[in-house]
Amino acid sequence: MSTDTCANPSPTTEQATNVLLIVDAETLLTRYPQPSLDPLHPTVIEDGFIFTFGAAQGTTPATKGTCLELAANAAKTFHLRGRTVGLHAEHSVVFYDLSVGSAGVFAKPHLVVHNGQTLPAPNPDTPTEPIAVKADDYYWHCQQLSTGIEQCELSFMLVNSNCETLGYFSWTVGVKLSA
Repeated sequence: MSTDTCANPSPTTEQATNVLLIVDAETLLTRYPQPSLDPLHPTVIEDGFIFTFGAAQGTTPATKGTCLELAANAAKTFHLRGRTVGLHAEHSVVFYDLSVGSAGVFAKPHLVVHNGQTLPAPNPDTPTEPIAVKADDYYWHCQQLSTGIEQCELSFMLVNSNCETLGYFSWTVGVKLSA
């Protein structure tokens, strides 16, 4: 994903800044070998396991940790997606909750799912002629209310290739939205 407001894989034409959160699943599972299996009480993780594309990562004294820095956009809309790092796609991440603090920077986020999107995949018989596969596209939609710093809590699960939950996690991060 990029911050290109024209690139949006969903069927809507909404203008938005897209932010991709990349979870280092292997390192996370090594650091937290016995994660919570309760989605209501996820394992709280430290900074350093989630990287961003489409937002600068910095620190601010107000957040006492990582702060994602975003520039306000004309559409005042942000879409947040997640993926994992993995050579064999053995783990996937699913963000199941996103909450924002009370600073008034963002409205309450909501989950958007677009079912049955067509995606290209390699054709094993003729790799230069891709085949179409169906998959669901989802993201968290955040509406900008003002500029400032907002505390956000992301709750996510890591799943294996059989879609079995390996653990539930949460990460609190500051988001600095500037004009």
